[in-house]
Amino acid sequence: MEAQHYLARRGNWQLVAHQGGTRAEAETVEVLRAHLDRVYPGVYEVVSHPQDLRHIYYEYTYELDPALYAKPAAPTSEDVWFEDGEFRTVSKAGKEVPVTSGGGCVPDIRIKHLATGRMCFIECKNQGDAGNAHERAAKYATPSVIAFVQKKLGVTYHPFAHLFTGSMVEKRKYQVELATTYGFAPNHLFLWKKERPVEPLIEWLEAVILPPLN
Repeated sequence: MEAQHYLARRGNWQLVAHQGGTRAEAETVEVLRAHLDRVYPGVYEVVSHPQDLRHIYYEYTYELDPALYAKPAAPTSEDVWFEDGEFRTVSKAGKEVPVTSGGGCVPDIRIKHLATGRMCFIECKNQGDAGNAHERAAKYATPSVIAFVQKKLGVTYHPFAHLFTGSMVEKRKYQVELATTYGFAPNHLFLWKKERPVEPLIEWLEAVILPPLN
């Protein structure tokens, strides 16, 4: 790997403190995609807000009890049922339609190895010395979600990774909380300093994210 990643030489690379989570996520995607396209052209795909898990809560509870998703005699927009391989509901116009969102979650980023089809989902949160973004991200760290996604993907590796940035990563109160929450898979936790140097992110990508996907 070259001594200095080429993106680090951009004059406007440093993100200022007021930029929010959306910008931090976009910058993360830009770094990951640029590196993968340059070093492994055509091998990996990087997607923002992937839809692979948009129904996993429905899917999980359907497996536990399919009767929960039997079609009601007179369905309304409050009902969700499973029919012909998809979850359905009633639209505002009164038509029976596939459920397009809800009943699941949408991670921030997905990296996919195109040849194997293996994926890793990355949750990216930018937070200052306040807020609960780190707590909301923890839904991907629950044993039931991890096990179900492993089963859904047909894999045994841990399919999630968590990236936190912003001033929170400099605060010990957050550092110890995150270390405890993600202690079961510490390598899958990356605290990206608020200045966001490129090289540590690329090193984490190469050491932790990519190997299980090949």
